[in-house]
Amino acid sequence: MAVNRGKQWEQKFREDWERTVPDSDIVRFNDQVSRYAGYSSNISDFMCFKSPELFYIECKTVHGNTLPMSRLTQYDKMIVRKNITGARPGFIVWWIDHDIVAWVPIHSVEQMKKDNKKSINVKMIEKKVYDIVVIPSVKKRVFMDSDYSVLIKTGE
Repeated sequence: MAVNRGKQWEQKFREDWERTVPDSDIVRFNDQVSRYAGYSSNISDFMCFKSPELFYIECKTVHGNTLPMSRLTQYDKMIVRKNITGARPGFIVWWIDHDIVAWVPIHSVEQMKKDNKKSINVKMIEKKVYDIVVIPSVKKRVFMDSDYSVLIKTGE
């Protein structure tokens, strides 16, 4: 049976969040199995609360350099929450081949779409053009140990 690296990484995200963001709450939304492939009626994979902020976090893994916008299937559900006080919707992306974990806030994705970008490229991080936040991470055997407290410290 094939290993689903993405699902394993979602569990790793949860463990790292709980370890690095104490006194917070994290809820994993169960995936629906009765829907079409690539579609979920959930807002995101996780909802994380650290007073006074509520994060809607969708986890994505990427081989190569780019994450196609077409893979951001939760965009429409997340964008409507961007102006709610304290709400911080966005994507945690692990570029596997580059050992980079980053926070891509929904307002950055919105701007990329306005700029007619078809994907999120790892080079955007180096260029610092879309408020993408690198999550401090250390490579272990397979996964990264990541410190998500940086999200609490940065605000938006």
